[in-house]
Amino acid sequence: MEVPNEIMQRYIERRKRDLEDCLASLQNLRYDEIERVGHQLKGNGTTFGHPDLSAIGKKMESAAQAHDLPTLESALKEFSEWVHKHS
Repeated sequence: MEVPNEIMQRYIERRKRDLEDCLASLQNLRYDEIERVGHQLKGNGTTFGHPDLSAIGKKMESAAQAHDLPTLESALKEFSEWVHKHS
């Protein structure tokens, strides 16, 4: 299913805000917030035609649950690169 451009643009804008929230949460070690965003990305990335984003979300969610800071930082770097690529 093709997602209309206007809806996709709103989706990308929401991901930018999610990234900002996650980066702020990382500084405060608020793993629960990053886990929540990761879970959402895991669930909706593929729906919006971005299975790569779903994979990043899964990595974020798992790392946040485990309080695995190195993996979490790596996943957030991937998320940041994804957002910049699609902006």
